[in-house]
This record gives sequence, C-alpha cells and structure tokens, in this order.
Amino acid sequence: MSLRDESPPLASFVQEEMIDGAPQALAECLARLPPIVRLRLLAFLHLVECPDTMRASLDITPAGSMRLTLDTDVVPCPSHRH
Repeated sequence: MSLRDESPPLASFVQEEMIDGAPQALAECLARLPPIVRLRLLAFLHLVECPDTMRASLDITPAGSMRLTLDTDVVPCPSHRH
C-alpha cells in the first residue's frame, strides 16, 4: 500500500476530535440560550421534521422585517409551556 492511499494520522485525529466535541459544544451553546429561544428553535425544528402537524405564516413588511409564526394543535408537555 502506498502512502497516498493512507489517511494522514493527524487529519484523522482532528476529525475524530471534532466529531466527538461538536455535540458537546452544541449542547453547551444551547444551554446558554434563554428558554423562549430554545422553545422557538424546537418549534422550528419540529416544523422541519413534521411539517404536516404545523401551520406557518411568514409576514414581511415593506421595510423588510420578517415575522415567522408557527402554530400547532399538538399540546406540548408541561415543561415546554409558557
């Protein structure tokens, strides 16, 4: 086997470290967000994963500001209510 066929050990090590560290870094970042932001992010992810259970409306003003409103008939668990 030639050296060109082998992946460099340093590159492989860096990839493994990034793969192992990414979920932890993301969890720490999400933990710092205010609860309402985490709830909005969860609602958006739910829209992406299960669009048939969500209603979405996007309002754009002439000035260019946007407002995305998500609504669902699915009742959230008590820990996610405001």
